Amino acid sequence: MSLNFKEVDWVKVLTRAQLDVSYLTKRQGPCPLCGGKTRFRFDNKDDAGTYFCNHCGAGNGYTLLRAFTGMSDREALAFLEGETCCRQVGRPAARNDERCVKALAEAEARKAGKKRGKLNEAWSGSETITQASPVWIYLNRRVPGLQFSWLAPDLRYHPSMAYWDTDTGKPVNKGDWPVMLARARRSSGVPVTLHRTYLSADGYKAPFAKVKKQMESAEKLAGAAIRLNRPTKPSRKLIVCEGIETGLALVAATVNRIEVWCLLNAGNLAVADIPRDRFDEVIICADRDPLDPKHGWRPGEHFAEQLQARLVTEGFAVRLHVPKTEGMDYSDLWLKAAHLRLAA
Repeated sequence: MSLNFKEVDWVKVLTRAQLDVSYLTKRQGPCPLCGGKTRFRFDNKDDAGTYFCNHCGAGNGYTLLRAFTGMSDREALAFLEGETCCRQVGRPAARNDERCVKALAEAEARKAGKKRGKLNEAWSGSETITQASPVWIYLNRRVPGLQFSWLAPDLRYHPSMAYWDTDTGKPVNKGDWPVMLARARRSSGVPVTLHRTYLSADGYKAPFAKVKKQMESAEKLAGAAIRLNRPTKPSRKLIVCEGIETGLALVAATVNRIEVWCLLNAGNLAVADIPRDRFDEVIICADRDPLDPKHGWRPGEHFAEQLQARLVTEGFAVRLHVPKTEGMDYSDLWLKAAHLRLAA
């Protein structure tokens, strides 16, 4: 069969293959392939059944049909011709097929390997931060009082990484930019992923709405943290927070006496992987987020309280600190305090 994608009614075909029509509305939403909640869009450009997923990548109606059902080329072509497929279509049936299970496992392994390769390539292409690099110029401006010698080796400088804008659903390359690269690790020391902060060559944030991006990993964060500093003396205390700049502000505020770990987001803060054999006391510095009307709580405090409750059961001494002003974090407070000192 010679397939002309433009002559196929892909919405009809895919729904006949038991793909729910809610996936085919041309709106950003859940992905029927990987399960991501907001990463998939069926745009059907040129009536070719095209789609894009931030995790799975791009494809057309034919590739979507095959990926969703697990059909072979022969089966997919027969299905398009209206013939009876050799097995019932639909993802549950495909998953019960031994060949499809093996194929899906191999595909997942290839995806995982590709992600690891990109992470390794990014890290190997990075450099130690110098005082002349855009990273230190940026941090020196953003975190008054921070000393260069305090920075941990998990913070690096990458001279040139591509910035992909995916807000429109179709990725657009906005060129190469300097990056502050930060490595998140398990408490065992095993690396999990990398976080990027895109900068300009003169040490300001790059001119994009979203300059902070986490690289895709084969593993979930699951409590992995970025270790931000090298304390002057060993301590059994640990400070944990969400953001990198918030954490570095806490390093400056405590004059590098306490180790500080950044968990990247509130949900990951709640499941922070903290070794009991290394620390006795944990100080949680939460963000004071606006009230979430849907849930009736402030996310930063809510997840910090979850962490506090768990750590207490694990035998840690725990203190929880939250700014009094809504929308503030400890980076904001530290900048404000520095400005007040300069004005005095």
